[in-house]
Amino acid sequence: MDADLTQEKLAERTGISRTTLQSIEAGRNDPKLSHLLLIATAVGVSIHDLLP
Repeated sequence: MDADLTQEKLAERTGISRTTLQSIEAGRNDPKLSHLLLIATAVGVSIHDLLP
């Protein structure tokens, strides 16, 4: 996983807004499956690695 990846860079790589990423990270919103797939692909991990 890319530890130096900022929310801004992740937003660019995924097409998900930075605001949405912030909400997901803060636990205010549950991510859509489509967002999880985009994030997993962008950081090079399995979607299962993103789930608790």
